[in-house]
Amino acid sequence: MADQIVISAEPRPGDGKGEARALRAEGRVPAVTYGADVENQPIHVDARELRAALSTEAGENAVIDVKVGDTSHLALPREIHRHPVRRDILHLDFVAINRNVKVTVDVPLVVEGDAPEGSIVSQPLNTLSIEVLPLEVPGNITVSISGLEIGDVIRVGEITVPDGVDLLDDPERTAVSITLPDTEPVDEAAEDELDGEVEGEAVEAEDGAEEAPAEGDAE
Repeated sequence: MADQIVISAEPRPGDGKGEARALRAEGRVPAVTYGADVENQPIHVDARELRAALSTEAGENAVIDVKVGDTSHLALPREIHRHPVRRDILHLDFVAINRNVKVTVDVPLVVEGDAPEGSIVSQPLNTLSIEVLPLEVPGNITVSISGLEIGDVIRVGEITVPDGVDLLDDPERTAVSITLPDTEPVDEAAEDELDGEVEGEAVEAEDGAEEAPAEGDAE
């Protein structure tokens, strides 16, 4: 289930680039909070606290209790912008939520079990889109491939999810399949061209044999 983590935030007077750089130099992360019954407010939070909050099993689905002065509200981290090289968080949104109202989140789909010998597990879906109460968000959803045979497919609608979780993906969409290893594709055009060359060489060889003089004729 989603972790609920407390982070203390402080308001910031503006949203200029200069202010943002200064905050980052002090180990703070500029952010903005808005959402259910919460006015849009620029804030900043401690970078280490934020990093720890997003390093739990829930990851970016962690439910965070954002405290600003004497007020607090539950929020989900969204629109997380990171440095392209260092991967430090440069800015993010805290979207306020109601603990009694379901939210839409994407959670990892984890495959368990052993595939048949000589087969390959193909997983077109690495995450599932679900709707669930904020404090009931699962860290992941698992699906077992034990007992499946080559050619078998698991569709979204066949995946078992915890009580209270609603799947939003198309139930007919393939989530996992068991296939044979890919073989080298045959280039039919190249194969036809090669057949033609071989056939032409055979005809030339046959014509040459018919025109060649016999040993007695050579004298």
